Amino acid sequence: MTAIKEFERLESLGLWRDLKDSQRREVVVSFGESTLVLSDINNRPITHWSLAAIEDAGNSENGIIFTVDDLGEETLEIDDQIMISAIYKIKASIEARRPHPGRLRLFLGASILISFLGVSIFWLPNALTQYASNIVPDSKAVEIGEVILKSIQKTTGSTCSTPLGERALRRLENRVIGSPSNRIQIIEMGNRPSLHLPGGNILLNYRLTLNEPNANLIAGYAILERAIEDEKSPLFDLFKSMGLKKTLKFLGTGDIDNSDLEYFANKQLFGSLSAPKADTISELFNVAEIPRTRFANHANRSDLLIANDLMAEEYLPILDEVDWLNLQEICEN
Repeated sequence: MTAIKEFERLESLGLWRDLKDSQRREVVVSFGESTLVLSDINNRPITHWSLAAIEDAGNSENGIIFTVDDLGEETLEIDDQIMISAIYKIKASIEARRPHPGRLRLFLGASILISFLGVSIFWLPNALTQYASNIVPDSKAVEIGEVILKSIQKTTGSTCSTPLGERALRRLENRVIGSPSNRIQIIEMGNRPSLHLPGGNILLNYRLTLNEPNANLIAGYAILERAIEDEKSPLFDLFKSMGLKKTLKFLGTGDIDNSDLEYFANKQLFGSLSAPKADTISELFNVAEIPRTRFANHANRSDLLIANDLMAEEYLPILDEVDWLNLQEICEN
């Protein structure tokens, strides 16, 4: 290292001794290429101190004592404030250029910690939520769904049922699900058109049957809920609403507090509908051979509208007129 240009011609007096018990000697202090040069009064060099090795050994009565050995036996006392400042400035410059493995380790440690925290915050909750929703047995999912339904019914009243209405509902199921599985239930639930529960049950709002000429609209919402479930299990939404701590508790005990299920029930009942991908919904409409136009307009899903909906004109009605009338009357009791 070359001494800082501004101090090339700087000189001062100092008191130097080479051993602890030696007599102190007056010297001339100046800067060399990478050393502090100590010379006698005739400007003959006595010794050179490496600038990188100079350490502050403490204060003297009139200035600062410097040393270059660990024991502090060889010392140099300087009281010239300009020279003292120059030494400190050059030492700081050397220190800045020196590699700092400790700092690197600290930086790497901090980077790893930040990365871990990022993973913990953004990845871990979703991963645990997904894992929890995947390991729930079907019987447990049905049990959870039944508790949520009971909580919903505290607000909405019971699901609707008449013998003829149930028969029509099973035929609707057969068309949109592929089998009469008793999964679809009709209920009056305010402005929420549909929702699905853990265990597979789908709730459809009775209002979807009112003033409709056929079952196309209510069938469309049943297909919507199937599409939502295909993309994301309702258990995923449940565990997400519970939070990481309670999800971990479930993984340890297999139990969910009823208060958490009630909270989720209200969140489902009064929350907004999910919006599955158009391709997912369209595929289910095509398999069921049901026209999508009525549903797309009602649900404001313009992405489902196609220029030529082949099912709009030529399709097998979902329910005949008698079954449709019976389904419309399912809540009259």
